[in-house]
Amino acid sequence: MRKTTLFALISILARLALAQVVATGEVSLTGTIETVTSEGLTIRDPAGDRHQVRVQGKKERGVALADGTLLSSPADVTVRGVFPVAGLKPGQVVRFRCRMDRVGKADAAVAELTVLEGNDFPLGAEDRETSPALATGKLQPLNREITATVKAASPKRLVVELPRDRAFNGKTILAFPLTADAVARLESDDPARIEPGAKLVELTAIRLQSGDLVARSLEVKNTPTTQIADKGDEALERRFQKLSNEVPAAPRLVRSPHFAFVTDVSDREWAVISFKLERMVGALEKFLGRRMPGLVEGFVASDLGKFPPGLIDDEYGVAKIRRKEGVCVNSRLGPQRQARLYACADHGVIQHECVHGICHLAFGSTGPTWLAEGLAELGQYWKDGDQTLDLPAPVIAYLRNESPKRQLLEIAVPGRAGAGTWQDYAWRWALCHLLANNQNYSNRFVPLAVALMEERDGASFESGYGPVAREVSFEYDQFLATLGNGYRSDLTAWPWKAKCQRLPDSAQKTVKIKAQAGWQSAGILVDQGVAYEIEAAGTWRIAAAGQPLDADGEGDGRGRLIATVFSDYSLTSEIPLGRKASLNPPVAGQLFLRCADAWTEIADNDGEIAVTICRAP
Repeated sequence: MRKTTLFALISILARLALAQVVATGEVSLTGTIETVTSEGLTIRDPAGDRHQVRVQGKKERGVALADGTLLSSPADVTVRGVFPVAGLKPGQVVRFRCRMDRVGKADAAVAELTVLEGNDFPLGAEDRETSPALATGKLQPLNREITATVKAASPKRLVVELPRDRAFNGKTILAFPLTADAVARLESDDPARIEPGAKLVELTAIRLQSGDLVARSLEVKNTPTTQIADKGDEALERRFQKLSNEVPAAPRLVRSPHFAFVTDVSDREWAVISFKLERMVGALEKFLGRRMPGLVEGFVASDLGKFPPGLIDDEYGVAKIRRKEGVCVNSRLGPQRQARLYACADHGVIQHECVHGICHLAFGSTGPTWLAEGLAELGQYWKDGDQTLDLPAPVIAYLRNESPKRQLLEIAVPGRAGAGTWQDYAWRWALCHLLANNQNYSNRFVPLAVALMEERDGASFESGYGPVAREVSFEYDQFLATLGNGYRSDLTAWPWKAKCQRLPDSAQKTVKIKAQAGWQSAGILVDQGVAYEIEAAGTWRIAAAGQPLDADGEGDGRGRLIATVFSDYSLTSEIPLGRKASLNPPVAGQLFLRCADAWTEIADNDGEIAVTICRAP
C-alpha cells in the first residue's frame, strides 16, 4: 500500500469530520480503566457500568469513530504513575535534586526523581544554591538539580550519564546512593501511558449523535508498577539515544548487513530504521525458509531538496518520494538480481517496499500481485512478537462495512496486475493476514508463496487451498465480520480437528472453555428437538483489570457463556447460556461454546470454566 494515498484519505476525513459529526452533550466520568486499546478506553464507573471512550493518540491525526470517520479531537491528558527507581531503563531521562560536592560526590541518598519524556530537556547539573564560604578545607556539598540519562539502576544505586559538552567537573558518569524507599514518578500527556487497572480521577467527554464518546480531557493515576511499559519504537530510540538526531546537511551512504541507502535521515533514525529492517529480514527468512542474498539498495529521502539533481537516478522513483510514497524496482539478468528502493522516510513505507526487494532477491520474483502486495502489507504493519491488529481506522472500517465483500478468487487473481487503489491493497492484506496468521492455513501458505515467487508451473491459489476451500471461505467470512484493531487471528482459528459425537441418554460430557479464545468445540453433536442441560463452574475475566466472573457474566451479557451450532458451514445465532441453562438446538450439528466478549478484546481475557452437558431427562 502506498501510505500517502491512505494519508490523503485520512486528512480529508479529518477536515470533513467537524462538518459531519454532531455533539449531543457532555459526559463526566470517574472509575477504573479496565481495557486500553489503540482506539480508546473501557471504563468501569463506580456504579458498575461500562463505558467505551475514544481517545486521540498523541501522534495521531484524529480519533477513529465507530463508522471509520476520523475526528480531529486532541484531548488534554494527564497520566501519573510511580514505580521503584530500580525499574528505570537505560536511556530514560530523569531529573532529581541531590546534595553533591564540586567533584561529583553525593552527600545524601536520593529519595525521589521524575522521569522526563521527549527530547527537549537540557541535560546537565545545575546549582540550586549559592556556594557557602569555605570555613574549613573540606569540599562543601551544594543542592543541585541533575537532568541526565539513566545508565544503570538498582535498589541501592543510580548511575546516570551526562553528554560530554555538559560534563560535571570533567565527569560524564555520576553515581548516587538511593534511600530504601526511593521512587520514580511519571507525569505524561500521552494517553499511550495509561495502563489497565488505572484509577480514572476525572474524564470529560462529548457524546456524538453517532453514540461515540470522545474524550476532551482526562486525568489518570496508574496503579504502582515495576517500570514504565515501552510503547512503539521507544526501546529502539533509547538503544540508539547516543547517536546524533541532527539532520545531516547532505545525503550520505549508510549500510547494514542487507541494505545500502543514500539518505538524509539522522544517524539515530537510520539506526532505528536499519534495526527494524534487519529484524524483519530475519523474520521473513525464518517464515519463508530462504536466506536473502545480496543487498537492497537505493534512496530514502526525508527532504528531496537536499539531494542534488540527478543523484536519484530514476524519475519515477523521485515522483514516488515527492508524493510521500515508495517503490522498489526489481530486475534480473540471468542469475543476477537487483532490488532498488526509492522511498520517503516513513518507516511503514520503507518496510513495505523492502519486502518486495527481499522476496525478489531470495526467490527471483515477488509472485502474483495479490501475494506480492499482501506480503508487503504484512511487512508494513508487522511488529516483532505482536500479532494484534493495529491498522488505520479507514482500512478497518472499509473492510467491515463494504458490501458485498470481495470473494477469495476476486482477490487472488493470477499474474501481475496494476497496483490499484488503497482498497485493493486492503483486500490483499486481509487475505494474506488470514492465511499467514491462522494456524489452520499457515502451513499451506509458505509452500504456496514460495512456489508462486519461484514461478513454478501449476502453482496457484486454487492448487494450494482447493482441498480446504470451504474451510478457508468460512473462516474468511468470519474474519471480515469480526475484525478490528485488537483482533488476534491466532486466538480465533476455527477448531476443525475437534472430534464430536452424540451423547447417549445417560451420559454427560465436561469440557473446559477458555475466555481467551473464540469458538471452542464442546465435543458433541446435538439434535434438533432434543433438550440438553448445561451447567458451568468456575470463573474467568474479560478485561486485564476486570473482576472474576462466573458463566452468567455481567448484566449486559459480556462474560456470559454462549453457544452456537455449526451445520453445513454455517452458524446459528448466538445462544445465551450462563451458569445453568437448558439448550434446545434450532438445528442439528456440532455444538460450540465461548465467552461472550468483543472479538477485538479477547487477547486480554484469562481463566476458564468447566462446562458439563447432558441430555435433559
